[in-house]
Amino acid sequence: MRVSNVYTSDITVDNASKAQLEESIRLREQRLAANIDTLIGEVHPKAIAARATGRVKGAAVNSDGSVRADTAALVGGLVLSAAAIVALGIVRSQRKY
Repeated sequence: MRVSNVYTSDITVDNASKAQLEESIRLREQRLAANIDTLIGEVHPKAIAARATGRVKGAAVNSDGSVRADTAALVGGLVLSAAAIVALGIVRSQRKY
């Protein structure tokens, strides 16, 4: 007698043998364990940090390792804007009314 997988075959729970049901449960447990392992790997802090680092590197560096000009210009503009805001705040705080 052939043992068939109840989960993927045309055999239903109503007409499955005990061995077929046990095999189906075993296969479902294996799939569930694999899914849990995958989920744990995806939500692990090191995995999240690695993905974030990859995204940042991808946004700032070309595939040949050179810095992307548009990203460098954006970062430079943000730094200059922040410096201007700080300088303006210092100048305004030193002004006497």
